[in-house]
Amino acid sequence: MSGSPVSLANYVDDLRHTVALAGMNFDVWWTYKQRRDRARFVDVLNDYPLFFQTSLHAHFVAMIDALYRLYETRTDTFNFPQLLRRIEKEKAIKARPLAAIRSRLRAAKSAWVKVSVLRNNAFGHRANNQSVTDVFGVAKITPNELRGLIRRSKEIVNAISVELDGSTHAFNLGAQRDTRRVLTNLKRFRALRSNNAFTGRRAKRARP
Repeated sequence: MSGSPVSLANYVDDLRHTVALAGMNFDVWWTYKQRRDRARFVDVLNDYPLFFQTSLHAHFVAMIDALYRLYETRTDTFNFPQLLRRIEKEKAIKARPLAAIRSRLRAAKSAWVKVSVLRNNAFGHRANNQSVTDVFGVAKITPNELRGLIRRSKEIVNAISVELDGSTHAFNLGAQRDTRRVLTNLKRFRALRSNNAFTGRRAKRARP
């Protein structure tokens, strides 16, 4: 039994949430991965290797899954192609701005195809004729391409929102600052723990 169709506003809200989710997972993953932060926090990362390896993987997969969902073409999920078909059918946006939005969607396709290679062969499904390294070699996607696809997705959401009801979303939530705060606090704790251990050894040696 199917319910009533989701309103266009709620449909856009769902996609907006997915875009934000992709962006925040990218922030955490890239903070772990990029050379500058990795060098700054390498001792912390090495103190808890299994946690950070698992976290790195989880945030990357969550980002890939969110980006894949945005552009897939299934009729029973929330995605850009289905939203635009519905908008066209309901004549909710005029032809010229709708064509411009479709052009933005086409511009995002090359990066999304690379995302789909990862999602369909390494994460959502696991191809039995390729190693994960081989799948990444086929996809050949870069961090800049991932960042660019997230940016394009935000622009598409806002282009649709502006035409539907004149609204835009700032997408001003990011996880990079909080991730760095966690790592900084762990680094300080590590330094304090090391200092206390050193002080304790000195005190022990100084006893008569």
